Amino acid sequence: MLNPFRAAQAVFRPSRPDLIVDSRVRNLQVARAWAGIVVTLAVLVVYKAAAPKDLASGRFDDAWNNVLVLTCVLPLTVGGFILAARPPNRAEFVRRIRYPLISVGAIFGAMFTFYLAAGPELEGARKAAGMVVLVPAGVVLFLWMVPFALYGIVLSLTNVFRTADIHEMVPPLVSVSASWAVAAVNLVTDPYKGVPGLLAVVLLLGAPVTVSALAYYEMRRLRRLHGITLRNTLLR
Repeated sequence: MLNPFRAAQAVFRPSRPDLIVDSRVRNLQVARAWAGIVVTLAVLVVYKAAAPKDLASGRFDDAWNNVLVLTCVLPLTVGGFILAARPPNRAEFVRRIRYPLISVGAIFGAMFTFYLAAGPELEGARKAAGMVVLVPAGVVLFLWMVPFALYGIVLSLTNVFRTADIHEMVPPLVSVSASWAVAAVNLVTDPYKGVPGLLAVVLLLGAPVTVSALAYYEMRRLRRLHGITLRNTLLR
């Protein structure tokens, strides 16, 4: 627990003993994520001429917004999945919900510490605490909490808040729902303002389309290699 990166892995990575891990799908997911980041940054540099600091801040905001959207989509998708399942699987899936809940609670708890450290409403409380409290708290914040939170955001998005601990079918369902929800939000907020129309459409639809394709590929491999389908998972 003294190592923030190890702590983040313990909290945000699925750990169910009988979990099926497909290394090919995982590698494709990582490659898709990095390709998306590189392409988006390149477009922003060319068409918005933003400073490196602004680009870094923008990408962090995008990642955090994705976490927020994922948090909103998560209960709807997981709840629908569990309600669609028949006993005894339904009870087992309900029991496994605690793992994603721990992951969600940890990331929001970590981000709340930044509000405690910098929120203007708490300035009086920080002054009252004095340097005796603020100095060691600041050291812990920057040396442990910052890397834990940043790495936690990456792992939360990559592992879809540990939803594989519920069942292997859940992450692709949640990721597809969340990616299209993010696309809908971006359609309203217009984050690619100033980018040529066709390229903006490609950037807007690129993420949900590739995520959907990977989800289909993942579920297809689960069926072909392990005999797992949505129907037999839900006992339908």
